[in-house]
Amino acid sequence: MNTPNKQKIKDNMLDTVALRIRYPDFKVSNPNLFTPAFDIQKLSQDSYFSFGFNRYKTFKQNPTLHDKQLEDYKPRLTGYMRCDDENKPYFDLIVEFSIPKLLFKQSLQELSNSDFERVISTLKFQLQKMSVVLTDNAIRQAIVTKAHFGKNIPLQSPITSQDAISELYKADIGRGKHISIRHYENGGQALYFYSSSYQVVFYDKLRDIATPKNKAVDKDKFKQERMIVESRAHNQELLRFEARLAKQQKLNAFISDIIGKKVKAITFEEIFNKDLCRKVMLKVWSEITKNPASQLALKIDSPADEIFDAIIKSYIEIGKKKAHSLNKALQDFAIYTLVNRCGSRKFRDKIEKNWTPKSWQRLSFKIKRTAGILKELAPSHVISDIQITVEKFDKYDWQV
Repeated sequence: MNTPNKQKIKDNMLDTVALRIRYPDFKVSNPNLFTPAFDIQKLSQDSYFSFGFNRYKTFKQNPTLHDKQLEDYKPRLTGYMRCDDENKPYFDLIVEFSIPKLLFKQSLQELSNSDFERVISTLKFQLQKMSVVLTDNAIRQAIVTKAHFGKNIPLQSPITSQDAISELYKADIGRGKHISIRHYENGGQALYFYSSSYQVVFYDKLRDIATPKNKAVDKDKFKQERMIVESRAHNQELLRFEARLAKQQKLNAFISDIIGKKVKAITFEEIFNKDLCRKVMLKVWSEITKNPASQLALKIDSPADEIFDAIIKSYIEIGKKKAHSLNKALQDFAIYTLVNRCGSRKFRDKIEKNWTPKSWQRLSFKIKRTAGILKELAPSHVISDIQITVEKFDKYDWQV
């Protein structure tokens, strides 16, 4: 039987990364494994090479069908040929892979800082099988161009991942990101807040493993993961929370904001860090919960008379039980009720559709006041669970 073993070890959860390594820090021993052939020596000497419209050329090598059948996890490789200002060619190799799958052949296991040396040796070995030769230091100092950070959130019974996703769907993190929710035939769900370079995803991790590849959030499937799902007598509910920074510029800006200084590039060794991963996830979580409308939307579902009593108490305590205070108290109650029941984004859509965007901007000041008045009202249980898990950032181990 597969049972989860929780260990109180504060560590990181870095999932998928894309690393950029510049030639000559790597060698390709068999160029023909790439499509087209990534023959750097020949390409460097070809003065008649045509880049075409994009001014660069790509060379691909992905895991083969045979690799997948053997469950021999290998990274996806993309070689790039470009020319500098003096029209001299230079070459980069992008290595993209899931770190947990590389090490454990499954994505349920979270990582420790102490896993880094094993990541380097395993990646180096797998790259050698793909005819790419490089040093340990080249991997350490590789520039990260994309990173997926994540956390497995075990939910307390009887709360389900669907409950969590339904609750989070009520949040609003601004017009800069779209929101969508996907439903799967086996009852699974996934919630996306997304823009072109940045995604926040919540999904039912265990149901996603059982979902067919073409419909799942995570497309790479392993037998070991399926075994966990098929034999889980413990009925564990596991919500997956991911922040996907898909472009280097966005990743660098995000990290810069966290550490308080400008980052032009971050290495694999620097990003494989407990404290940094925790700060990334806390920042993402704050973007979801810091909005006053989202704070009201994510409050615990309480009886109407208790909410109104809390509002009255607040006006008494701050000495504002004067003229027009009843009107304001009723406004606060109406705002809370509508936002909490409808969700902040749905409420905002109704306001802007039937009035104007400026109407929402004016209402935002009143929403902020209401959120301040009800700040002592606790968030829902599932929101509290997520908050506590991300703050503690304890490693979650799965023993198979």
